[in-house]
Amino acid sequence: MYIGMGNGPVEVVISSDKLNAYVFVPEEVRALDPEAVKAALQEAGVICGINDEALISFAAAPQAQPVLVAEGLPPQRGEDERVEWFFAAENQTRDDKNDQLPDQIDFRDTSTVVSVEAGTLLARKHPAVPGVPGTAVTGEPLPPPEPRRVELKAGKNVELQSGGTKAFSQVDGRPWFKQAGNTYIINVDPLLVQKGDVSIKTGHIRFKGDVRVLGNVGEAMQVEASGNVEITGLVTRATIISGGRLVVRRGVINSRLKAGSTFSGARKLSFMLRDIKAGLEQIGLALEQLQRNKDFQQVNFGRLIMTLLDTRFKNLRPLVKNSLRQIASARGDIPEEVTRCGKSLQCLIGLNPLTVKSFSAVTRDVNEASRVLEDEAVTPADIIIHSAMSASLQCSGNVMVIGQGCVNTTINADGHVNIKGSFKGGEIFCEGNAEIQELGSSLGVPPLVRVGATGQIRVRRAFAGAILQVGQRKHVLAQDMGSFKVRLAKSGELELIAGL
Repeated sequence: MYIGMGNGPVEVVISSDKLNAYVFVPEEVRALDPEAVKAALQEAGVICGINDEALISFAAAPQAQPVLVAEGLPPQRGEDERVEWFFAAENQTRDDKNDQLPDQIDFRDTSTVVSVEAGTLLARKHPAVPGVPGTAVTGEPLPPPEPRRVELKAGKNVELQSGGTKAFSQVDGRPWFKQAGNTYIINVDPLLVQKGDVSIKTGHIRFKGDVRVLGNVGEAMQVEASGNVEITGLVTRATIISGGRLVVRRGVINSRLKAGSTFSGARKLSFMLRDIKAGLEQIGLALEQLQRNKDFQQVNFGRLIMTLLDTRFKNLRPLVKNSLRQIASARGDIPEEVTRCGKSLQCLIGLNPLTVKSFSAVTRDVNEASRVLEDEAVTPADIIIHSAMSASLQCSGNVMVIGQGCVNTTINADGHVNIKGSFKGGEIFCEGNAEIQELGSSLGVPPLVRVGATGQIRVRRAFAGAILQVGQRKHVLAQDMGSFKVRLAKSGELELIAGL
């Protein structure tokens, strides 16, 4: 749409957005004075962006068709408010995630479930950037378009911070959002429900939060969760790892189950590291005092540590050696922090202190390993299953077998072990008590049951050959027995008491 204005033989039209001005002559004219054309533009209010060459050309050969002779400066659009997401979309393909595939590909690792830890930044709203005003051919300022505004809203298990511009997860789980116009509602679901079997079709499940599988876990599949795991079906030749309680409603066959990040002897090692940590802090204070003394300022750092270990802190080295033996003899998976701590403590053994240049790395690694073990002790994780065959069970809490029992199975537990059915073949290691309905059989390899020095073993029926150990004391049953319990007497000797 144009706005027309007349001035003698010259007509001026201005576009509706006021960014262009045109001139034409309604009647035939041979030539015009350029000043007359300019005067016509000024009369129409056109004062900016006049193209002198176009104006002179039009004056020399006036036309009945509109000729563009002035252009304003259009406004520049700013940037809209936008949301930056810090979790990937679940439908992102493998090619999107990795431009180069690894040499070895696990074709079962195809799950696209996204999960985050508590405290994770999920989204951030970036502010709008204002646009730059333009100028009309009439000299008026032309305001830029208003930037688009967006809003973040906290849904389930999400907290907004920084004036509503940042969204954080309050729990471990699966993040997702729903868009309603310019509003984004962000949620985190702490429970992932797999409706059906875990197989090569679904891929491995790795989830920060709780997982419930309404089916079986098939061969070579993995389910790993930072929270609790519940499986309603069978687990066959699979690996199940949970940070919390692990429940399998049916049988476990040729599979590995782990609940918590514990390992055999973790509690004992935790106490040792606590003492080592205190000793290292005292050595640190002693080093500061010595380094302030002018007589010791030129002494090699490693030699200072060697001297302290040989004089004021003689008890630290034996404690370190015992800790290293405990780590080396641990059964089951060991947290990375504990492994790294063991490597760092090597610098305190033999003549290794002479090569030490800094004490901070050792102290840091001991602190991290100690924290991991203490956190595990606060929230022990249990395993509850129906039955097991040729399986490995490891947990930081109690193990309960509530069905038929176990065959050729290894159990490691920081708590108690309770088997309602039979335990044939295999080994039980636990720090607490072990209670078994039927131990061993007339055929096959005799089972081993070992508990801590303060624990006891209770059995309702046992076959000859079963091996019972409390602390360092061991006993092999020479004959079949009915109900009995085994514990250490005050004298330190193994005591077998008939009847429960």
